[in-house]
Amino acid sequence: MKIYEVTEKNKTASFALGRLNPATIGHELLVNAIKKEQGDSFLFLTDRAPKLPKDPLTSQDKLDWARKSFNGISIGLAKTVLVAADRLYKMGYKDVVYLEGDDPEKPFPLSKLIKDYNGIAKELHDYNFNSIQVVQLPRDASAADATGMSGTKMREFVANNNLEGFKQGVTQSAQPYAEDMFKKLQGIMGVDSVEEGVFDIFNFSGNEMKEEYIPFVVKNIRRYGSQRTKAMLVKKFPDIKPVDVNRAIKQALEIIHKRG
Repeated sequence: MKIYEVTEKNKTASFALGRLNPATIGHELLVNAIKKEQGDSFLFLTDRAPKLPKDPLTSQDKLDWARKSFNGISIGLAKTVLVAADRLYKMGYKDVVYLEGDDPEKPFPLSKLIKDYNGIAKELHDYNFNSIQVVQLPRDASAADATGMSGTKMREFVANNNLEGFKQGVTQSAQPYAEDMFKKLQGIMGVDSVEEGVFDIFNFSGNEMKEEYIPFVVKNIRRYGSQRTKAMLVKKFPDIKPVDVNRAIKQALEIIHKRG
């Protein structure tokens, strides 16, 4: 995101903050809503280290993908929504509009934080806007159209080796890069790209896969990621079959996803 000083008095910025891991056509609805609001348009992505299962992509990967996905909006990284607000204030904006949707994972809306800290100096943020408007965006996570598309569903498409489903969740401008992102996520998430049923014909080991493989993966994959955990799994169990390495990773990720 290009940082510049706003010279007009009382210039307004409209913005939102999200994980976008990865960005989807559902997030495109958010971007379009931001652009309809007052002033200049900004989208901030949470700047956090990758952590499976919910955050497979690095901050830079998220940023690159979002910039391929959306046009006509400034996109950058911010550790928190307060840091994002601070950044806008230091750019010269005196009034902001914050857009947010309902998030059951958060105990209270982020807009409350923005308002609570307005005019209160802290080490990482110090802003004092003239006005802070909040726009609540409705969302139906169960909807089959773009309103229900999310990073979670995109990761599920990857886990199920469903490239076509994944492409349906990709914005038009990012379609040329969809397959590359799909393969990147496959590698990060430990999903084998071989079509369903091939292992059954050639390498299937059935119930022979040792029960201790999956607990070992579950214990380590959140901290070390899928690629390093694969290497650790092979080192821990030298006799493990290659097919079981991939199966253990996939089943462990399914368990972690269900746990939340």
